[in-house]
Amino acid sequence: MKMKKFLLVGLLGVVTLCGLSSCDDDDDGGYVPFSYAVGDMVVKDGSEPYIQLDSKQTLFPSNGSRLPNYLLKDGKRVIVNFSFLEGQREGYDYYILINDIDSVLVKNVIPITPETTDSIGNDPVNVLDMWTSDKYLTVQFEMRGLGREKHMINLVRNYSLSPNPDGDGYLQLELRHNRLNDPEIDHILWGVASFRLDDLKLENPDLKGLKIKVRSPYGTEVRTCDFEKEDSGEDAISGTQEKSVSTYVR
Repeated sequence: MKMKKFLLVGLLGVVTLCGLSSCDDDDDGGYVPFSYAVGDMVVKDGSEPYIQLDSKQTLFPSNGSRLPNYLLKDGKRVIVNFSFLEGQREGYDYYILINDIDSVLVKNVIPITPETTDSIGNDPVNVLDMWTSDKYLTVQFEMRGLGREKHMINLVRNYSLSPNPDGDGYLQLELRHNRLNDPEIDHILWGVASFRLDDLKLENPDLKGLKIKVRSPYGTEVRTCDFEKEDSGEDAISGTQEKSVSTYVR
């Protein structure tokens, strides 16, 4: 199932995410009244704030001026729970009411070396979905733990790996999770994070996409994200759980 534009609420608190290109998924679509989306705040002097999705579509919130100050920063990455409103605001794709909003963890891709392997960690992490936009790789994931301490999630590059990009034009990276001192118990924690791709694309302008190695609870897997996939304009559904984004990861 290919995730593109909205995180849509389904039964039992299941929601969906938005993105441009989801990795290794098929298309499906539909709308429901209560929705989630991931995007960037657009805050300009003299204009009311709005949210731009990874698809470049825009959400104009009727209550945007009442958002917390820490979110009212241009380019701030957010996940938003919203309802569609009747009518339209000229110049915007959707008119919405924000029900809840939280910031999304944003990090750079970092190098991994023999000296930093232990601190970066390699504890299992279950990737629920993963997609690319022009600026980010965004990952929705879950891991086991008590939640007493924040876990650490990183996207890493091994510079000793050669050739990289590989012969097919894909840069090989790894998603790494460190549980740190949080007890590993049979309790699921949820998170979402975005990783900046600007430098990678500048360094490799002909890059076709990413191959991302993940140690999941079920074994090692490799996810392929193709930069050349085009948005078909359809809305798609993919499940995740509704939880606070910033509670469990850093």
